[in-house]
Amino acid sequence: MARLDDIRISYVVALIERRFAEPCAVEELARAGNMSPSYLTRLFREQTGRSPASFVREVRLRRAYELVQTTFLSIKEVMAAVGWNDPSHFSRAFKQRFGVSPQGLRAALQREFASARRA
Repeated sequence: MARLDDIRISYVVALIERRFAEPCAVEELARAGNMSPSYLTRLFREQTGRSPASFVREVRLRRAYELVQTTFLSIKEVMAAVGWNDPSHFSRAFKQRFGVSPQGLRAALQREFASARRA
């Protein structure tokens, strides 16, 4: 990610990372950053290289990956914890981003753990 030169964008990024599981409308983020939605979108893209929606999606997917790896939450619970509503869309987005479905990652980790215990 590029260096964030504008403190308003830094604030919006921090807000997204803190509240990633909550709905994130551009209008709300713009209000928080004290700018118009169109200006926020343009400045956000200039500063981060992606749209606010794309950034929110990436933060949610990274957090979901961590939860699948480090917790015993079901995939549905992981999905809810990161603010995703549609299971099939979540699974597709996860697989597109990480090359494996959430279920596939969990199964691979379980196999790895089981083989480590036997060794």
